[in-house]
Amino acid sequence: MGQYVMAVQELQNLLTNLVLESLDINPSSMQKQIEEGMHVLAVNSYPFSAEPNLTSGVAPHTDHGLLTILLQSYPGLQIKNSDDTWVNTPFNERALIVLLGDQMEVLSNGIYKSVIHQAISSDHNRISIANVNSFALEEKIRPAPFLVNEERESFYEECSFKDFLDFLSSSDYKQKIRFIDTLKKNVVKGQV
Repeated sequence: MGQYVMAVQELQNLLTNLVLESLDINPSSMQKQIEEGMHVLAVNSYPFSAEPNLTSGVAPHTDHGLLTILLQSYPGLQIKNSDDTWVNTPFNERALIVLLGDQMEVLSNGIYKSVIHQAISSDHNRISIANVNSFALEEKIRPAPFLVNEERESFYEECSFKDFLDFLSSSDYKQKIRFIDTLKKNVVKGQV
């Protein structure tokens, strides 16, 4: 497991750098924040259910970090597409799934969107291993300065992972409002 985590973190750094480069952000300008950031590994077990339609997996959500890499042992991940319908992700036991998170949506000023996803129950035991990277607990993230100008205003308030954790205990979370939605500004020229 230790070797897997080290390999996934190396892959995560490479993919994060590629996404940053696609935004014309020099990855070395954010290297310190990424290196000092958080790397969370979550192992989830979804036991066999004789009636999968009557049990739940994980409710719809987005991950707060920059990027999540997911390994799953059996199908069960769904993503919400642009027309608001749920789609089963293709399953390949040798493949990893990469999801962008809320921090990447904020950093890109809405150019990239965090992926709404859920885990559904199935008729097989299922394990998923999610590796999430984010900035450090109190490190504020905001839209990259050069992605904000007269033609494209800032669409998001700055936030930190700690702000996200505080949100989880708030009434907004209990009302099923996504954290990223609380960060969106009401911008007249364009809505995200």
